[in-house]
Amino acid sequence: MSDIADRADIEIEREKQRELNRIAQSLEESGIIDCIDCGDEIPEARRKVMPSAKRCMDCEDLRR
Repeated sequence: MSDIADRADIEIEREKQRELNRIAQSLEESGIIDCIDCGDEIPEARRKVMPSAKRCMDCEDLRR
């Protein structure tokens, strides 16, 4: 039984990653690579980890 659940979990994680990749591609194609607060470019490493990021880390930290 756990084998089926494990495979389902893996498939869910794969689908999440595919969705994140689609979001990242969409954002890149739309040109949204600049922070909506300060206007600085959001570093590529951040965009890869958090494709839906709209703020650089400095601005995100200020919001907390």
